[in-house]
Amino acid sequence: MTPEQIDAYERAPARLRSAVAGLTRDDLTARPGPGEWSILEVVVHLADSDEISIDRMKRMLTEDNPPLLYADETQYVSRLFTHDQDLEDALTLMEVGRRQFARVLRKLPPEAFDRTGVHNRRGTVTVGGMVASYIKHVDDHLPFIYGKRKNLGKPSPEAPA
Repeated sequence: MTPEQIDAYERAPARLRSAVAGLTRDDLTARPGPGEWSILEVVVHLADSDEISIDRMKRMLTEDNPPLLYADETQYVSRLFTHDQDLEDALTLMEVGRRQFARVLRKLPPEAFDRTGVHNRRGTVTVGGMVASYIKHVDDHLPFIYGKRKNLGKPSPEAPA
């Protein structure tokens, strides 16, 4: 894991914040496609997923090969009152969580990124693999947000550097 990868992990929420800038509550809860979720549902999903991933990585760093349980993202969105949650809070949770955990990641020796856990659906995963997948996780959802903005007639802001 390189310092640049850890920086990218920490910076990803800023790209998400930029992607949702200037949207109204109605914009955030509309479902214009692509995909079934609203923009707010996507952002809350990312924040929820980040909390789960950080917990998993902490357990992999502090326990030997811990079990990691599946979390059903669809049920999180449908059963946890996502549209009653706050965009700013979700973004702040992601920013603070990643900023705080990036401090840990920067202190780890290289071999710590090879520590494992066993996911009950994906099998063995590593800390380094999870960091990389959570950089990509935000990247994977940004096209949906930009597509939804386009379908709402809202120009997409420039992504931060």
